[in-house]
Amino acid sequence: MAYVALYRQYRPLTFNDVVGQENIIKTLKNAIKINKVAHAYLFCGPRGTGKTTLAKILAKSLNCVHGPTTEPCCQCEICDGIQKGIISDVIEIDAASNNGADDIRALRDGVKYLPATSKYKVYIIDEVHMLSNAAFNALLKTLEEPPKHVVFILATTEPYKLPNTILSRCQRFDFQSIALNDIKKRLNIVAQAEKINITLEAIDQIAQTAEGGMRDALSLLDQSVSYSTNNEINLDDVLQVSGNISYLKIIELLKECISNNETNATFLLDKMLKEGKEVPRIINDIIIFLRDVLLYKNNAILEDKVMYSNFEFINLSKLLNKKVIYNWLDILNEALNNMRYSTQKRAFLELAILKMNDNVLNEEANILDRLESLENTISMLKNIDIKPKKQENYNIDIPSIDEINNIIEDKKEVKVEQPTIEKEVVELPITSDEITIKEIENVLNNANKEKKEALLKVWNQISERYVNVFAVQIMVNGNIVAVSDDTFIVELQDIGFCNRVMKYENYVKIIEIFNEYNLNIKDYICVPKAIWNVIKKDYGTKYKSGIAKPVLEDVRIGVKRRVVPTSETNNKLYDDIYELFDKESVRIVEE
Repeated sequence: MAYVALYRQYRPLTFNDVVGQENIIKTLKNAIKINKVAHAYLFCGPRGTGKTTLAKILAKSLNCVHGPTTEPCCQCEICDGIQKGIISDVIEIDAASNNGADDIRALRDGVKYLPATSKYKVYIIDEVHMLSNAAFNALLKTLEEPPKHVVFILATTEPYKLPNTILSRCQRFDFQSIALNDIKKRLNIVAQAEKINITLEAIDQIAQTAEGGMRDALSLLDQSVSYSTNNEINLDDVLQVSGNISYLKIIELLKECISNNETNATFLLDKMLKEGKEVPRIINDIIIFLRDVLLYKNNAILEDKVMYSNFEFINLSKLLNKKVIYNWLDILNEALNNMRYSTQKRAFLELAILKMNDNVLNEEANILDRLESLENTISMLKNIDIKPKKQENYNIDIPSIDEINNIIEDKKEVKVEQPTIEKEVVELPITSDEITIKEIENVLNNANKEKKEALLKVWNQISERYVNVFAVQIMVNGNIVAVSDDTFIVELQDIGFCNRVMKYENYVKIIEIFNEYNLNIKDYICVPKAIWNVIKKDYGTKYKSGIAKPVLEDVRIGVKRRVVPTSETNNKLYDDIYELFDKESVRIVEE
């Protein structure tokens, strides 16, 4: 005898066997009990939730030799025939392949005849939303006033596609996705009955992958049995069959993001892709995982998942704060939406992971701002005509060591080497300069149309040639908005991307790449999209008013130009600091 798939072999035979849908079952059983069975039902809901199964059970309950009954006996000839599909009075129609008006007219012609062996003729029309308009019109009258011996059961996953005239003639039942715990219980029953050795983590993963569909869960169990070469089905077997990502690998990836280890993060991502994992599936799995972390942190666990008791999961949930999780979810959702209209899905995923790294380090910008404030305070001291190192008695309002430490103190999650003050030793960082509005103004006022066209011609070539250089990929996913003789401005999505592309090592590499095409590029400027929109509006308004070379309103760009300070710059800064403090009390830390 041919092998019978598990989802067919373990299809429920009675109302009591059905998993979930308790409210629907209760309503149908009460309708049978009080003899108020409707002439037309509409079963709608996600796939694999029991719509056609309940339709057949209802048909058996109505036609059982002991019925109508709330539980068919499944022993009589009628029940057995309906289950095998050989009773002519229970007609199951697939509307996907029988969706024409002629098919429905043939059905309508058969309705008027009495059932041959049963009490009721039951018409089960699956995927009813696939019927054509003409077919729906042909069904209307019969559906509204069928003979007393006829019951229609319409099943669909997309009820919104049905005409209102059909909907209004049916009793509607909305099937819900089956709960995770209910699926796991059913899988355990099937595994024991079939003598399948399977781990708890594997069952948990199958139930999660099924997304509320019992048929999908049983099909995946069937596949896992065929795939596994061991005596026991484990988590890796299920993941290989389903294409999902192990929560342990997601934990490993997110830990690298927290540590700002971009190299390891991208390496792990590349490994997942080489294993054949699909980009949208990776993003969806990370989103679901972050949702579970949020539920765990808020003590709002809705489902019993094995990973909630895993030490690695618990440890990661402590490391992640809610703000970072919400930002990561926004980044991943944005990547998922953007890749729908692009063939470069991998690039969007890689950029999202890099952006997640940046998001954790966005707090670094706050530290730099505080350090800048500290430098400004020290600069103000230079204007005071009292030098601390030459006078024993003075009364200057200098910040205390504790106050300075408070200024530069930051969150523990951000792994940035913070300057500290120990034993009256002042550590001052040499920070990078911010891009100014004057630099942008200069490019706009000296725009070179021919140079811009030349740059655009090689833009895609650079993208394809340097597909593994992440900084280049970030840049080419932006927009060139202005080009002068030797400088161009590129608009990027946000300040995190801008700062990454402007980092010294990336800056040198990108300039070198562009000049391989004889473009004579000496500089470039990255501007966040939100800031660029403000600048563009200001420049356009002034240019249209007749000003040939507008002077732009001062706007803080917020993007750092990460260049290595020259020794000349260092010496001047050292001299300025030594004027304020004893040389032995100062240590300069270069960033």
